[in-house]
Amino acid sequence: MRPGWVSRLGPWIGIGTSPAALMLGGGLGQDLDGCWLASSAAIGIVALTLLATAQGALGQRRGTNISGVLAGPLGRLGARHVASWVIVAMMLGWFGVNAGVGGTALGRLLGASDAAGIALFALIVLAVVWRGLGTLSWVALAAGLATVGIGAYGVILALRDTGARAAETGGGDLPAALAGATLVVGYGAAFALRSPDFTLDLARGRHVLWCAVAGLSAPLLIFVAAGAALQRATGTWNLAEVLVELDAARVAQLFLAVGFTGSVMTNLHSGAAALIDGSPTNSRAAALVLIGAGGSALALAGLADRMLGYLELMAVLAPGLVVLSVLYWTSGSVTRDKWGIPALMAWALGFVAGVGLGLAGSPLALPGALALTGGAYFTITAVLGRRGQPWETNDEHCP
Repeated sequence: MRPGWVSRLGPWIGIGTSPAALMLGGGLGQDLDGCWLASSAAIGIVALTLLATAQGALGQRRGTNISGVLAGPLGRLGARHVASWVIVAMMLGWFGVNAGVGGTALGRLLGASDAAGIALFALIVLAVVWRGLGTLSWVALAAGLATVGIGAYGVILALRDTGARAAETGGGDLPAALAGATLVVGYGAAFALRSPDFTLDLARGRHVLWCAVAGLSAPLLIFVAAGAALQRATGTWNLAEVLVELDAARVAQLFLAVGFTGSVMTNLHSGAAALIDGSPTNSRAAALVLIGAGGSALALAGLADRMLGYLELMAVLAPGLVVLSVLYWTSGSVTRDKWGIPALMAWALGFVAGVGLGLAGSPLALPGALALTGGAYFTITAVLGRRGQPWETNDEHCP
């Protein structure tokens, strides 16, 4: 008997209630206010929910995880040698962002340097994940409760200490709102891509939508609003700095450190799994150490301070793969042990275009990347005369 959808809400809620969601809201609050802020968050959350639901529905319908879904458009070799490494890169980046803030909070709690706090934080989460998924799940639950606590505590402090920043209203315009929506999609893009890992055993397709709405959309909207309120009161979106600005109690630093453990452990677990898929010679232990070391290096380099730029990159990196998965499987194609050259070419073109538009300051980076990805895929497959089918090769050394 397949499990009910409520039992699969955990990962979705973990994304919707992550401390990073508070930071996302703070990032939006820098340039937007009032209706512009609400519109930007709503557009981004709806787009993210559609992406996650569409990808998750493919996993549910086919009874397969992310590797099986991507093996369609990219071919099995493309999924292993390209998509797996894309997921590794995304998990390394998120590890760097989350461990950077959580580790800084831990260091300040202990009276140590930020670097020492980050290193200790990384070792703790590595030890927990090393023990297995059972321990990870319980710690993730504690992390979620801690995040709710720190969010509520911060908002109470922010409302108590209203000032000039809190009185500012009416900021924003349409380009800024669209750019903000891109950040929202970028925030959940990695999860949307991996959603089949959490939906493959659901009994009904509609259960995926229920998970997305109840577990992701609603909590994320609340946390984005809370994060914007914190930024309005303190002038910063980095939670570690928010607590300093609010002169928060030391217990708040503890809650913040605990709150980030769930996200970092998920990054570590998923990154290690993707690394093993891309390089099967790695053991689980070696993969965990490599992801932990690489993510810690990014945390020490200060990736958390560049989170908004990282979200922009994620927004044009992962969603194109979701679009290709939907286009491929809805055409009735089948998985083949080959390289999906048309899809790989289309995804690369869309990604490069999205990065270019982003660097140019265009708010159309995400829609532009998705439109070019879909258009290029149809064009290339039409020219080849075999829409949705990988080129006829089993050569693992094929470009």
